[in-house]
Amino acid sequence: MLEAVKMVFSEQSEQARLAYNETEVRFHIIDPVLRQLGYPGGDDVYLKLEEKLEYPYFHIGHKSKKDMPLGFPDYRAGLKGARGSFVIEAKAASVGLSPKDIEQAHSYAAHAEVGANYFVLCDGLSFQVYDTLSGDFDQALLTMKVEELSHRFHELENILSPASLAKNCQVSYDRGIRICEGLGSSAAIHSGLYTIVDWEIGIYVDGSDCTDELRRTVPAVGEVERMLEFLKSEFELRVGKGSVERDEGGRINATVSFPGATKNNLVAMKMLGIDTIVFSTNDEFLSVDPEKPTAFESSSRFVIPEGTMLPPLFGEYTPAECEVTGDMFVTARMHKSGDEIVGKYIVHTDYHYLPRAPITLRQEFSYIGEFNLSIIP
Repeated sequence: MLEAVKMVFSEQSEQARLAYNETEVRFHIIDPVLRQLGYPGGDDVYLKLEEKLEYPYFHIGHKSKKDMPLGFPDYRAGLKGARGSFVIEAKAASVGLSPKDIEQAHSYAAHAEVGANYFVLCDGLSFQVYDTLSGDFDQALLTMKVEELSHRFHELENILSPASLAKNCQVSYDRGIRICEGLGSSAAIHSGLYTIVDWEIGIYVDGSDCTDELRRTVPAVGEVERMLEFLKSEFELRVGKGSVERDEGGRINATVSFPGATKNNLVAMKMLGIDTIVFSTNDEFLSVDPEKPTAFESSSRFVIPEGTMLPPLFGEYTPAECEVTGDMFVTARMHKSGDEIVGKYIVHTDYHYLPRAPITLRQEFSYIGEFNLSIIP
């Protein structure tokens, strides 16, 4: 890949390069490096040499243009019709690189007609690459001796090649309506926690509330309640990744994933389709006032066929003895607070069991809790 560059620099001893003047540094070192980087290259890139730049802002008030200072960057290269460019200044090795040289190269890169992302200095002994906008010119992004080019050339490519400029110098603007004060039209959820504060179960046979009786006579009911209490008191219930953003119609949606309290719990959540939940609101903005939280809602329906192996919180799977259908409704009231979205939620789920016996069996399951979501604007 770098045979041409390797050959050129293998023939150039440091002693020989010490004798190079500025023109020789450009011809023997910078030119082959630029060709290897891909400049001038195809129709999508450009390479300009000794481009004249005027600095009228230094001479405000002068009537004549003849006294305007001029600058001539040795090289300017970049992408046509897109952001991403750099300038290179060559210096003789015998002179070396000084803070004044860095200031000069920066003035070229920052010039109103240039706007280069990077500026580079080469004195025949080393390459120094700087970020134009960093403001910290005591520390180069990259410093590389010329004799290191053969095995470190990829580091130069990672900054200055056309592909790297296209990747790293993109600028995008959020043109959407903000979600709330302090956020743009979207925000990423990177983690969070939720708690179960309270829960309630109701079991109905042919429309009659039989919860207390079944709690006493059916061990499985008590086991479910013990697992719920265990979740409430013994587990750190986590929220995974997600997002808060406006859809094409401008409505705010919050998408949240849940990794599950245990492996079995996650399988059960996936089975019910609640490992990821999408909440929506009719409010125009997400509240920043804890006294007036924004209400988000979500609803979903699920079907569990007869014979499906059901995972408890712990232990062995057991088959569903009949088909189960259900509906889940979630209401979450939330507001933005600093770098978090915090609030309270209520979940209500109806399970309809379809046994072979001619009875109707329905279970209501509700729980309430609190949550906080860490966001990245």
